[in-house]
Parts: sequence; structure tokens; C-alpha cells
Amino acid sequence: MKVLFKYIILSSSLISYAMANEEAVHHEPSVFDLKYAVLNFVVLFGFLGWKFKKPLSEMFDKKSEEVKALMNSADKQNKDAEEKLNQFNAKIKNLDSELIQINADYTNDAVSYAKFQHEETQTSIARIKRDLENKLNGEKKELLDELNHEIISKVILNAKNEIAKNADHRKNATQKILTELK
Repeated sequence: MKVLFKYIILSSSLISYAMANEEAVHHEPSVFDLKYAVLNFVVLFGFLGWKFKKPLSEMFDKKSEEVKALMNSADKQNKDAEEKLNQFNAKIKNLDSELIQINADYTNDAVSYAKFQHEETQTSIARIKRDLENKLNGEKKELLDELNHEIISKVILNAKNEIAKNADHRKNATQKILTELK
């Protein structure tokens, strides 16, 4: 088939060249000089059309289906984009109300936090005050016990010194101790 195609092209080219040369020698150019070139063109493309009709048809059908698929995909993507655009436009329209809501939530959270912090601070102050009072009471008791111990020690020391200086006191102290032991 390829060989036949080559022979047809070669022969049509040679014939058109030969005929064009014969007529071109003796007369002036005209539109009819192109008749063999047109005939050659018609024969060539007639053969090519007959030979490649089915593959070209299949290729164009396949391309047509691909283009249809691309168009459907583009339509779907366009619809998706329009939906997203509509959603964003709705969000933009509601942006003011959302900002007001966010501001109100922020204010409520700030008030709640301030109230919580105040309560927490008051609780901490009360606990610190209670701990301080307990510490002061404990230190006061220790100091009073220490002071009482010192006073008693001084009284005993003074009593011993007084008893040691005076003989009557020693005698009375000895008798009192003996009577209490019995």
C-alpha cells in the first residue's frame, strides 16, 4: 500500500510538471495553467482522504470526546468555584455580625476572667491572712511560754537566794517539804 501511494504521488507530480512545462513555453500565463496542479492536488488529497479517513475520523472522535470531558470537568469546577464564591460572599456579608459576636464573646470572657481572678485573689488573701494569724498566735504562745519559764526561773532563783540568806526560811522550807512528803 505504501509503495502504491509513493508511485501515485511520483507519477502525478511528474505528469503535472511535464504538462506545465509544455504549455508554459508558448503562451502567456493564465488561470488554466493551474489545472494540472489542481488535478494533482485533488488526486493526492483524494487518495489521502480515502486512505486516512478512518484513522482521522477516529482521532477526531477521540479528541471530541476528550474536549467534551474537559468541558464537563470545567463546568463542574466552575460550579464548585461559584458555590465557594457564594459561601465566601455570605461569610463576608455576615462578617459584621460575626465581629460583633466575637467582640461580645471577648467582653464576656474578660468579665468572667476578671471575676474569677478577683475571687481567686480574695481566696488567696483570706488564706494568707489565716496562715499569718496562726503563725502569729504560735509565735505569741512560744514567747509567752519562754517568758513564763524565765519568770519562774528567776522567781525560783530569787527564792533560793532568799532561803539561802535567811536561816529561818531554810528551817520553814525544810519542814514544809517534810510535811508534804508524808
